[in-house]
Formats: sequence, C-alpha cells, structure tokens
Amino acid sequence: MVRHPLYACELPKAWTLRSVDDVKGKKKGDCCAGPFGSNISKKYFVEEGVPVIRGNNLTKGVKRFVPEGFAFVTEDRATKYQSQHVRAGDLVFTCWGTLGQVGLIPEDGPYPEYIISNKQLKLRVDVEKADAEFLYYQLSSPPMVELIQRLAVGSAVPGINLGILKSLSLALPPLPTQRRIASILSAYDDMIENNTKRIEILEEMARSLYREWFVHFRFPGHEKVKLVDSELGKIPEGWEATNASAVIQIRPRTKVMKDRENYFVPMTSLATGSMLIGTIEMKAGNSGSKFKNGDTLFARITPCLENGKTAYVQFLPSEEDVACGSTEFIVLREAHFSREMVYLLSRLDTFRQHAINSMSGASGRQRAKEEAFDSYQLASPPKQMVDKFSDHVCPMFTLIETLNQKNRALRQTRDLLLPKLISGELDVGALDLPEAS
Repeated sequence: MVRHPLYACELPKAWTLRSVDDVKGKKKGDCCAGPFGSNISKKYFVEEGVPVIRGNNLTKGVKRFVPEGFAFVTEDRATKYQSQHVRAGDLVFTCWGTLGQVGLIPEDGPYPEYIISNKQLKLRVDVEKADAEFLYYQLSSPPMVELIQRLAVGSAVPGINLGILKSLSLALPPLPTQRRIASILSAYDDMIENNTKRIEILEEMARSLYREWFVHFRFPGHEKVKLVDSELGKIPEGWEATNASAVIQIRPRTKVMKDRENYFVPMTSLATGSMLIGTIEMKAGNSGSKFKNGDTLFARITPCLENGKTAYVQFLPSEEDVACGSTEFIVLREAHFSREMVYLLSRLDTFRQHAINSMSGASGRQRAKEEAFDSYQLASPPKQMVDKFSDHVCPMFTLIETLNQKNRALRQTRDLLLPKLISGELDVGALDLPEAS
C-alpha cells in the first residue's frame, strides 16, 4: 500500500503515487515556464492578436478559467515562444504573485490558443497516464495550495519554479477512475457556473433598467411627462437637478461592537464586474469601514477604483447586524435613493470616472475624495418613482443572493468531497452525480 503524503492515508490498491514530472507530455515544452519578462511585457501588448494568460485569468479553485481581461501580443511575437503556447486541456499555474492559482484551458474557447505570461508555468499532460481535469482538481485542492505556498522561494515576492512544480506528488488511480472523479466534481462546478451566469444576467437586467429610467428617462409612462429645462439640461417635469450626496448617504456613522469577532470583508473579496462578495472573514475588533445589509462598498484606492471593485451587501443574517471591512471602502447608503438605486448608480461609468478624477495622493496610493460626490450632478426622481423602481429590481437582487448562497453550499460540498475522492477514501462507484436544484 502507498501512503498519500498530503492526506496521510493509505491509497487504494490500484492507485499509484507519481510526480508531476512523471505525467507531463513527452514533447519538449510540455512542462515549461513563461517567456522571460522583458520579452512579453506591457510594451508589446496590442489591441488584438494572441491572448496572454495572466493572474486575473486564474483562481484558487473557484473557476477552472476566467476567459476575460486578456492582454494581447502580435502573432509574430507569439510565434517566437511556441513552447509557451497553451490550448484546451493544458494546465496553467501562477508561479509569482498569488501562489496556488491553477487554470484548466477550456474546450469551448473563447480562443483556440493562448500564450502564458512570465509569471505562469505550463503543464501539458500525457493523456495515456492522467486526465487533465482530474489533475486540475488535485492541484487546486486546498492541501495542495497550502503545500505550494510552503514550498515557495524568495522573500519579497515568493514564487515557485519549474523544479518545484515537477516535484509535486499526485495520487493516480486508473484512468477510468480519474475520469469518474473529475465528472463528479465538474458536475458541481457546472451547477455553480449555471448559477453564476443567471446572476450575471440578473445584474445586467437591473443595470439596464436603471439606465433606461434614470439616465435616458425612458421610465414607464415617460411619453406623458414633459421634459423641462434644468442646469443638467432637459429632465422630466417633477424631477430635481441635484448632486449625489443629496440623495445618498456617504460613509454613514455605524457602530460595531468592539469586544467580539465581527464579519470582515477585505478588498480582495470585491469583484470588478459584479455585486457579489467573495470570502467573508471573522475578525476580532471593529477597525475599518462599517456597513449593513443594503449598503454599497465602493473602492476608493488605485487601482481598485479604476478596475471597478464595488459590492452590494446582503450576506448578513439580519438588518440589525453590522460588518467591518477595508479602510479603503467608501460606504454608500440609501437616503432618497433606494438601496438598489445606490448600488446601480455606483456602477455607472460616469459616476466612477467622476470619483477617479478626484483622486489625489502619492503615486500608486491615490484615493478618491468623498467630497467628489458633492459635485456629481444627477436628476432625482420623485419618491413614488423610486419606490416603483425598487419594486421592479428588489426581487432581482434577492434572487442574486439566493443563487449566491446556493453556490456557496455547492462549493462547500464539493470541497468536502474533493480530498476524500482524490485520496481514495470514498469509493466513486458508490456515488451518483449531483442533481441540479
């Protein structure tokens, strides 16, 4: 019997223990590091061409691949680094920066081929020895991520090299078992992905509705409402030309108990294109920003502000609960505008750009000023219109959180199953694929 080094258990009889080096493809370049930094740096980026995989395209086991936010290099430049090209079925690892990030290049695009950056490592698997999807789950498992982080070299910017990657031990059952395990785990990921797509659609619907009503003034019955002159130009009769700080609360005073652990949201938990909040921590004390359900968290520091980091809070157990977070959040709260409107306003490009224009401070640590919201002008609708809009979008926000909670539960179940399946503790023959809920 072979003992698993990570899970401290005996592997089933038919399983073997192999290194990454043992399962890499037979061709030169099937396991390699990215091009030297200066050969594929920002100065070579172009508008379109061969996409470059960077850290933002990889996660720590959250998604197999993030197919957006690519930089590009010309085909001529990419041709110089054929070994660093990756395609469907290849594994990519972050070797400098956020260690533990792993990606599996998907079959369904969006591009047929990519090139890894200088901060990635590539692994093309020998398909006669291992299933790439099975290896993805094993190499992105929390125990493996912890091991990779422990093996990191360097102090200022820890990293891993090709030798460290090749030395990692893998538990390998027969190929049919590998594929069965991968299919069980991927079924959970597929349900998570379906819920995520529904969340994206719901949020885009809410944003579009906000723009229609409050930017383009195409609200229900707008044909019967006369447009009148204002300092903003033509606005619907009965609406008021005002500024953002008159209709929303900016960093409202909120008390949090100090002598206990409280929910804490770090900046890393905010998404750039979604209201969802990622990892929620528990921390002693009450330092940082304070917020409640219905508040919007608006990143004020560079580059988080420019990247669009913004979130809508609805994870707290009750309306009375209060959480803490990064000091770099500006908390926005409902006043005349409803809580949903506050979040949707904060997602407008014009609103974000106005905040960016107010930034000051040392290079690399610039922050937006709260006073900027005093000069952001907008048209404020009557309270009746505010209530009518909230009736439309509140169910969307509620469903988004419901789907988000389902995803958390699915991830938790998957993460509990993952080590038991990978170590052979659970018999895959006795397990059924999960059913969509």
